[in-house]
Amino acid sequence: MADLSFIRRRKIQIYLLAALILLCCLMLVACNADTSTNVENVSKPTHFMAKFMDKIDGLLGDGVSFGWTVVLFTVFLRLILSPLDIWQKIIARKNSKAMERMKPQLEALQAKFGDDKQRLQQEQMALYKKEKYSTLGMCLPTIVTLVVFFIVFAGFRQTVGYQFAMDYHDSKAVFDASISQQIEESAYGDANGDGVFNVDDVPKTEEGAEFYSKSVDVAQQKVYDSYFSKEKTSVRSWLWIKNIFVGDNWYQAVPDFATVTGQSGFATSRLTGLTNDEYKLVMGKVLGQGGWGKNGKWNGWLLLPVLSVALSFLSTKLLSKAQGQPPAAPAGGGGDAQNQSMKMMQWVMPVMMGVFGLLYSGAFALYMFTSSLTAIVFQLLFNLVGRLLDRSKGRAPRAAKR
Repeated sequence: MADLSFIRRRKIQIYLLAALILLCCLMLVACNADTSTNVENVSKPTHFMAKFMDKIDGLLGDGVSFGWTVVLFTVFLRLILSPLDIWQKIIARKNSKAMERMKPQLEALQAKFGDDKQRLQQEQMALYKKEKYSTLGMCLPTIVTLVVFFIVFAGFRQTVGYQFAMDYHDSKAVFDASISQQIEESAYGDANGDGVFNVDDVPKTEEGAEFYSKSVDVAQQKVYDSYFSKEKTSVRSWLWIKNIFVGDNWYQAVPDFATVTGQSGFATSRLTGLTNDEYKLVMGKVLGQGGWGKNGKWNGWLLLPVLSVALSFLSTKLLSKAQGQPPAAPAGGGGDAQNQSMKMMQWVMPVMMGVFGLLYSGAFALYMFTSSLTAIVFQLLFNLVGRLLDRSKGRAPRAAKR
C-alpha cells in the first residue's frame, strides 16, 4: 500500500470504512433477523426500533392509522439523530467554504501539473490538508444513512410480521368461535361428549357435510366482517393505501399464504403454525378483497416508491451542492476518479429506496418518504441559517469601520 498514491490510499480507506460499517450494520440486522412468528402464540416484536414504534402507536391510541405512527416515528428518529445530522452539515459547510478558497488554486495546479498525474495528486492532497478539506466527510453522510436504513428496516420487518400474525390469529379466533357456536346450537351439540363443540361432533354423512359447508360460509362471513371492520381498517389504511403493512404497489391488500409465510417475493414475515389449507379456509372471503383495481386486488398506486426516489435524489443533490465539489479534473486524473466515486455514492440511497419502496411494505416506504422530506426541510433551514450568518459576518467589518 506504500506504493499507492495518497488519493488511492484515501479511497481505499474510505471503501474499507464503508465496508466495515455496513458489516456491523448487517450483523445488527442479523441479530434481529428472525421474523418467524407462531400464530398460536403471538408475541410482540423484540427489535428496539419495533418497540419504539409500538410505544408511539400506544400514545396515539386505538383506531389510529399505523401510517401516522410511522410519520411520528420518523420525525422523532430524525430529532434524536439531529446532533449527528448537524455535525455532518457543519462538515459539509466547512468543505464548501474550503472549496471556494481552493478552487482557483486547484485550477492552477491542474494547468501546471496536468501532464504529471502523480505530482498533481500530491499537490492537491497537500492543498486539501492545508485547507482542512475532508474527503471522508463527503462520503460519511451516505454511510451513516445506510447504517440507520438497515437497522430501521429490521424493526419494520418484525412489525409487519407481527401484524400479519395478529390478523390471522384474530381471524382464526373469530372463525373457530363461529363454528363452535353453530355446532352448539345445532342438533349435533357435543356428540362425542368431550365438552368441546367442534367438527368432531359433526357426523361424516352427507347431511353433516352440508351442515359443515354452511357453517364454514357463515364463519368466513364473520371473519370478513371482523377483518374489514371500521376499527381494524382504520389501523391498516392510510390515505390511498388500503393496507399500510403491504407494499404500495400491485400486491393484493390482504396477503396470501405464500406472502405471510415468506415463500414468495421479498419476505417480510414468516408465520408458522398454519397450513395453506387452513389459511384459505379461515381467510376465504377476505383474500383478494379490500383493494383497488380489478376485483379490488391492488393495495396502492405506486406513489410512495416514486416519491421516495424523487425526494432521495433531491436530498442527495442538496447535500452534494452544500458540500462543494472539486473542479473537473483532466481525463484519467485521480481527481476525476474521486469525483466519479463520490457521484456513485450519491446514487446508492435513491436506487436502494426505489427497490425497497417497491418491494417491501408501504409502512417502510412511508418511512423513507418522510425521512427524505424531513432531511430536505432541515437542509434548507440549515442553508438559510448559513446564509444569514454569512451576511452578518459580511456586514460586521463595515460596521466596525464606521
